[in-house]
Amino acid sequence: MIFREKIVEFLGGSTKPKEIVKQEIPQVAPPQPVKVEPKTLEVIPFEPLPDKPTAPPPMLVREVKKEVIPVEKATNQETQIEKVEKIPEPTFGLICTKYERIPSRFRLASWEGVKKVELEDLSKIDPVTKRHPRYWLRLRVPYKELIHVTSKESFFRPTNMQDPNKRLLVQSFEVKKEALSYSVLKKPIGYLILRDFKMGGPPFQLTSEMDSPMTSSYYLHFEQIMGPKKFFHDLTGKRNGHKFGGWGIEYQVTNQNFAQNKITVLRKDLKTLKLAKKDLSGPTSL
Repeated sequence: MIFREKIVEFLGGSTKPKEIVKQEIPQVAPPQPVKVEPKTLEVIPFEPLPDKPTAPPPMLVREVKKEVIPVEKATNQETQIEKVEKIPEPTFGLICTKYERIPSRFRLASWEGVKKVELEDLSKIDPVTKRHPRYWLRLRVPYKELIHVTSKESFFRPTNMQDPNKRLLVQSFEVKKEALSYSVLKKPIGYLILRDFKMGGPPFQLTSEMDSPMTSSYYLHFEQIMGPKKFFHDLTGKRNGHKFGGWGIEYQVTNQNFAQNKITVLRKDLKTLKLAKKDLSGPTSL
């Protein structure tokens, strides 16, 4: 408590001395507890508030991590399983589906001396006469094939070796007389070496004794296996060393042995550059 002095003055000219009276006066300034009470009101109710926003985030982060990690592991495991299932075993990836001699379109019918021969076209037949058309060719002269506009029949005209449309070339021809087994007479037999540029392959021999001659070329078909997918390649008329394949794998036929029914093929992985060679067997006839 704070006291102050109060001077009391007596009116009317009183000679009494002034009396100093001490009176207790209440404190005007706000009391100390009043200042403390707002602090308690500000601190106590708002102490847990900072904890509310900070507490949930760790829980959310933990929950997200728990959900994300299994998903990543699961997806990685799934992709690894798919890769293992889709990657085939290390195989050559190629099989031969057809390996046959190609029949000759032409047959040696007759000749004049040793510089002119007559070929018979076995691929066509006259519906009226039931005969095959015939063409005369000179020795060592390339010919190109033309189609008649109205009749649609083929005919051959001389050309040069630079002509990309050249078709036939009689490289050599000779006549030999051979004795017949059933007679003392000798029969002349013509031997012709013919080259077919359109069919490709090496030149082949025709004789007048061949009714259904065969060429020296082969039908050569392959099937490339890439997992569940299959791709087909026709190498008929292609020379050895011709590159084929695809999808990261390259093949080349290096050798053919028709007598043993084998084709040697070189395989190259374009990613690893690894080489592998294998003798493929042609399909056997039933």
